[in-house]
Amino acid sequence: MTHRSSHPVEKAARRCSGRKCSGGWWKLATAAAAISPTALIAFFNRYQKKYVVPTTPEQMPLPGDDLLTDEGRNEVTMQIEIDAPPEKVWPLINQLGQHKAGFYSFSLFENMVHFRIHNTYEPQTKWQDTKAGDWTFYGQQGIGHEIVLFEPGKYFVGRSDSRIPVTTDGAYAWTPAGTRDFAWTWGFFLEELPDGRTLFTTRNLSWADITNTAQATVVAGLMWGWSSGVMQTRMLENIKACAEGRRFLKL
Repeated sequence: MTHRSSHPVEKAARRCSGRKCSGGWWKLATAAAAISPTALIAFFNRYQKKYVVPTTPEQMPLPGDDLLTDEGRNEVTMQIEIDAPPEKVWPLINQLGQHKAGFYSFSLFENMVHFRIHNTYEPQTKWQDTKAGDWTFYGQQGIGHEIVLFEPGKYFVGRSDSRIPVTTDGAYAWTPAGTRDFAWTWGFFLEELPDGRTLFTTRNLSWADITNTAQATVVAGLMWGWSSGVMQTRMLENIKACAEGRRFLKL
């Protein structure tokens, strides 16, 4: 006999799991989870691991792995297959940023912390001039990364490192409470697959010089690490839907 979970969020998701809903189950899931904050946290904890690949830079090397080599670094790699060729995906990821198309994620959550992000879900010619040296803003506060590696149509990698001076006006390298220095990279990679499909991979490397473990765990670990996993998972799903020309719920 097949076991069917009684979890309120998963029950809501099952009721809207068909193609017709195409993402609409989020509204039901959120409403159901409002009954229990614990259920909501449990749901998003599973959700943020949905596309995580159990690998390491040593097992699956990618460009930019050598940009952050400090001992004790953390690594998260995500992958999703897209039923569209790379040339359909590239213009979407090439316009990421608070000053451009946003991040295709939960703008509702982003704007709750005053990031002022307004997602645009179609490629815009005016935002396709991205290049190495550009700063990608995550929000109006100036946090973001500098694009260090850039291979048009294939990949780019951004880096933020509090040990490296930032030269872009209004930008800064974030150092969370409880750390002396903080650094991360965020890479986006497209690989052409047979039958006009694309393997979309993201990789995050991060490192911190921790001065207060409790503060760093809350700020960098939970608020940054956990929440960014949730947001990035949604980003992958929305980019896939955009490239495939599917309708989805924009939150």
